[in-house]
Amino acid sequence: MKKLSHLLVSVVVLFSCESKKVENGIVLSGEIANPVEGGLIKLELVKNDELTVTDSFKLDDTNKFMRTVAIDEPAFYRLNLYGRKYVNLILNDTDVKVKADVNDRNAPPVIEGSPDTDYIMSLVKIQENFQRSVNKLNSTFMQARNNADEASIKKIQDAYMEQKKESDKLIKEKIWNMGSSISGILALQFLPIEEHFTFYDSVATKYKEILPNSSYTKNLVVQVDNLRKLAIGSPAPEISLPNPDGEIVSLSSFKGKYVMIDFWAAWCRPCRMENPNVVRLYEQYNKDGFEVFSVSLDRTKDAWVKAIEDDGLKWTHVSDLKYFQSEAAATYSIQAIPATYLIDPDGNILAKNLRGEELAAKLKEIFG
Repeated sequence: MKKLSHLLVSVVVLFSCESKKVENGIVLSGEIANPVEGGLIKLELVKNDELTVTDSFKLDDTNKFMRTVAIDEPAFYRLNLYGRKYVNLILNDTDVKVKADVNDRNAPPVIEGSPDTDYIMSLVKIQENFQRSVNKLNSTFMQARNNADEASIKKIQDAYMEQKKESDKLIKEKIWNMGSSISGILALQFLPIEEHFTFYDSVATKYKEILPNSSYTKNLVVQVDNLRKLAIGSPAPEISLPNPDGEIVSLSSFKGKYVMIDFWAAWCRPCRMENPNVVRLYEQYNKDGFEVFSVSLDRTKDAWVKAIEDDGLKWTHVSDLKYFQSEAAATYSIQAIPATYLIDPDGNILAKNLRGEELAAKLKEIFG
């Protein structure tokens, strides 16, 4: 996942406590074990995928601290412990206490007094359960792939999609029941917007009514409105990027054919799991006018090219090797991969995020 979404999914072990109002803000206090002598702890505001340092301080002689934090609106913060460990916080209108050990990376911080973050915690548990299931599928997938067992590969892919569907359903239910907490907006990062645009749109509408002045609401509304430009039926924005040989290839050069834009990367396990299915469909329908235009979000050419060769991907590939900062990823509002767009012969968006049986069914509908 991209940018700062990993900050959200690392929030763990939270408890509630009574709040104590202070003028112009809340009290943030805590105790840090194994601090860096003389080092500064930073309080960072996370907003618009950017970090802003709002305070920096040293611990007292007992390794404790107490700060007053001005809260203009509920917001997502993190304590930067010397760059060695991070404590994620959603600060609202209650005092918060933190305990953390800098050296023990396996010991989660203990946070008291951040009920908004408790909402995120409930989603973290869902995500962790899903990831454990995916890890099991990964091991069986690699074995099936090494054995060229297409039947098992398809079965594993179907199992992955079913488990993902159930996990996404649980996450949506949790988000919708978060009331007016900004956690409901922050938690959307657990769901790729391309796959769940309708839900994003509903959440944006809800928060415009219940939390209209929040900057998080305003940013969500802008994000949703921008993505409307990528709605089904709209002209597909141009992509012009270099292929592995350094030659610029444009999406528009395939006009007149059905083209699947496939955002992927060598490091993306779900992408690699889907590749055998795309190879099969490409071989079946390419002669009828089906093309694949793969846009890699890799960082290095070696990894990108090796994955193309290893997976036998014989279609067109382009990349600027800028990860999620790719020009094409920005144009198509890619928040997570795999992500696909199916483009019709006139250059308009026909469908989004078709994979597995859904992609096979759509191509059969088109080509017979």
